[in-house]
Amino acid sequence: MLKNIIAVLVVGWASVTYAATSASTALESVLEKNRNIEGEFRQVTYDEAGKQLQASEGIFLLAKPNQFVWDTVSPYPQRILSDGESITVWDVDLEQATKKPLAGAIGNSPAALLGQPAAQVLPHYQISQLGDEKFRLSPKESDTLFQNLTLSFRREVISAMGIVDSLGQMTVIEFKNVEPHDGVAKENFSLELPANVDVIVEGQ
Repeated sequence: MLKNIIAVLVVGWASVTYAATSASTALESVLEKNRNIEGEFRQVTYDEAGKQLQASEGIFLLAKPNQFVWDTVSPYPQRILSDGESITVWDVDLEQATKKPLAGAIGNSPAALLGQPAAQVLPHYQISQLGDEKFRLSPKESDTLFQNLTLSFRREVISAMGIVDSLGQMTVIEFKNVEPHDGVAKENFSLELPANVDVIVEGQ
């Protein structure tokens, strides 16, 4: 009887391990196909009761290695830009910008999933596959700012990201008109701020 129980546990453990490995491999493959892309986004945040707190729309551009522009157009203009070494958050209306080293700024955050090589990022997560092109990721570390996130793709192109933070709030990002590119000029990831912008430099 004991041998039968042990055998069942071993088989079950092996099945779970295989499923996790398979999900990680599948996600790594599709993420790598979404590192040189551009398109539009709509981002909505809900509280723990499901009430909408805020919504924003804009455009984005990603290019490996670790370069991206995230431009919020409405309701308030904001630009988040990474040149591969540092990240700058510019709040246009506030005439203020914050600049910090890229590594310390994104760490194991959701932004790292699309900006960094998948093989470096995915080991920080427990991964499960919810459908052919939908995955749930739960951080292995306990000091992260979110509980879990989901990534959805359509024909191997990212279509949505859902993030549940440590307070139970959910942010849903929908991507549309996403197109791949073969690489763009580095000038796209440089930022010349107006003279009236107050710049705060952190981590240096």
